[in-house]
Amino acid sequence: MKVVFIPDYRKGNPYQKDLADSLSKEGVIVNFGTIVGTSKMPSAFWRWRKIDILHLHWQHPFLLANNRIKTVLRSACFISGLLLLKLFRVRIVWTVHNIINLEGRHRRLELLFSKLVARLCNKIIVHCPSAKKAVIEAYGLKKDCLIECIPHGNYIDSHENNISKTQARNHLQLNNEDLVFLCFGLLRRYRGIPELIDAFKRLNFTKGKLLIVGQPHDNGLAQDILRRCSGINSIRTIFEFIPHDEAQIYVNSADIVIYTCDTSFFSPCQMPGGVILGMSFAKPLIAPAIGCIPDVLDAEGSFLYDPSDKEGLLKAMQLALGADLTEMGNHNLQLAKQLQWDDIAKKTFNIYEKCLGE
Repeated sequence: MKVVFIPDYRKGNPYQKDLADSLSKEGVIVNFGTIVGTSKMPSAFWRWRKIDILHLHWQHPFLLANNRIKTVLRSACFISGLLLLKLFRVRIVWTVHNIINLEGRHRRLELLFSKLVARLCNKIIVHCPSAKKAVIEAYGLKKDCLIECIPHGNYIDSHENNISKTQARNHLQLNNEDLVFLCFGLLRRYRGIPELIDAFKRLNFTKGKLLIVGQPHDNGLAQDILRRCSGINSIRTIFEFIPHDEAQIYVNSADIVIYTCDTSFFSPCQMPGGVILGMSFAKPLIAPAIGCIPDVLDAEGSFLYDPSDKEGLLKAMQLALGADLTEMGNHNLQLAKQLQWDDIAKKTFNIYEKCLGE
């Protein structure tokens, strides 16, 4: 079976590589398609006409452009390419990670064309039951049998994990007595970093440290974060892309991993990789109770807060001060171990077979 994953996001996220590696055990040959410009889309689709499955993961790189006119042209070209593939009996599977792009650019246009893409799919995959409901409502789908629910796999074997908390803290020059909160990953505006900084300031815990680690999406966001952190020694920012083999330094140094978001941009389909990463490193989590997050986390390993409550994040951080964080982290690791990529690949392979059998 020949499958192409588009777009290729393996550099910043091990999700596609882990899934492809496990699919290979089922006899699936997975290739990766790069993001191409509008003018090059026809030739790319023509090359893909001989494959069995085109597996779309993120739609926005193929729909969005710098302005509305170019967005319409790019989207029309992409949808025309999907129609061409269907003429050659190529099946289309789409894992919906986000309803629309989380940056919110040309949102109405993207939603319109995403609805069209959904109607060309043989199957749609989501990561949790709440995401299935969200996709049906957002895209106006009438048949829920089109959508299959497959969980997000763990990252236990995706990153090196062979240094202790003490070694990690020595590397970062952190005290062992500190309670370290970690915000890790690509820093985008939807991550709600300013709100996190404000909540940490109000926590007013002398032994508390906040690490904000990752590459900012734009300079304006970076400057805003630095302005809010100015003069606060208990907050450290590390603005750079962190390779997979270095993630353990930051995650192992932390007592608790925080995932925050701006709900005006958050997708109800999203299963944040930062949440899975924290679980895979046996860390407790602080996260909003929205989207797929409550489907994988529970009160035994996490502090889930209501994002509509302005005090929710602060309350969650306060609860963490008196909790057995080690026990909570071990609980999350056991939950993560249930999310095996080989099991997920088998379920994905079954969906491919269903599509080919139609």
